[in-house]
Amino acid sequence: MLKAEDLPPFQRAVSYESQRGQHVYATLIALRLSLLLVAAVAGVATWKLDNFALGPALAAGAFAATSIVEVFLLTNRPDERWYVGRALSESIKSLTWRFTMAADPFPRSRSELESVEEFTNRLLGLTRDMSAAGLAAPAVAGQQITEGMRKLRAASLADRRAAYLTGRLEAQRAWYAERSLSNRARATRWSVGMLVLEIAGVTLAVSRAAGLTDLDLLGVAAAAVAAGAAWTQTRQHSGVATAYALASQELAAIGSLATRISSEAELSRFVNDTETAISREHTMWRARRR
Repeated sequence: MLKAEDLPPFQRAVSYESQRGQHVYATLIALRLSLLLVAAVAGVATWKLDNFALGPALAAGAFAATSIVEVFLLTNRPDERWYVGRALSESIKSLTWRFTMAADPFPRSRSELESVEEFTNRLLGLTRDMSAAGLAAPAVAGQQITEGMRKLRAASLADRRAAYLTGRLEAQRAWYAERSLSNRARATRWSVGMLVLEIAGVTLAVSRAAGLTDLDLLGVAAAAVAAGAAWTQTRQHSGVATAYALASQELAAIGSLATRISSEAELSRFVNDTETAISREHTMWRARRR
C-alpha cells in the first residue's frame, strides 16, 4: 500500500502549498470580518479622551486595516493557491494510483520505459499548469517515481487490488465521510449562532422602539449578522457536507464491485471508475468555490 512518503515529491509540495493557502485565506477572511465588526462597535461608542472622540478614531483604524487586508487578498490570492494546489495534488494522486495499478494510460501492455515516460510527461504538463497559475510550491528533493510506486506496480494483481481498495478507495471514502460529518456539524452550529444573533437584533429593535433603552446597538447587531452570513458563504459547510456525503456513497457503491476483479483489464476499468468519481467530486468542489 502506498504511504504519504511514497507519493511523488511534487504532490507533497503542492499539497503543502494548498494547505498553507487555505489557512492564510481563512485567517484573513476572519480578520477582515472581525475588523468590520470592530468598526461597527466603535461607531456607536461614546468614549472620549479629553475632547478627542476615541470611537470614530477606532472605527477609522479598523476600516483602514480592513482595506489593507483586502489589498493583500487581491494581490497575493491565497485562495488561488488553495484551489490550484489542491487541483494539482489530486491530479498527481490520480496519476500515481493509475501508474502503480498498471491502469490506463499505463497498462502492462506498454513497456516499463514507455509507462515511465508517459507518467513523467504528464507530471511535466502539471508543472506548466502550476507555473501558469503562479503557484510557487517549495522544491522537494527525490525522484518523482518513488521506490514504493515501483514496488507496488510490480506486485501481483491480487496485491495491487488489495492495496488500491485499502489505500485509495476506502481511505478516500472514509475521508469524505468524516469531512461530511464535520461540515454538517459546523453548518448546524453556524445556523444556530445566526438565529441567536437575529433574535438579539429583534429584541434590540423592539426595546429601542418601546423606549426601554437609549443604547443604539442595531447597527452592531446587523453587522454581526452580515459577518456571520459572509463567513458561512465563504466556508459553504452545508454544500460541502452534502457533496462529500454523495461522494462517499458513490465510492462505497463502486467498492462493492471489487470482488469481480480477476484480470488486468477489469482492474484498469475499476481504477478508472473510481478515479473518475473522485475527479467529479473535486470538479464540483472547485465550481462551488468560484
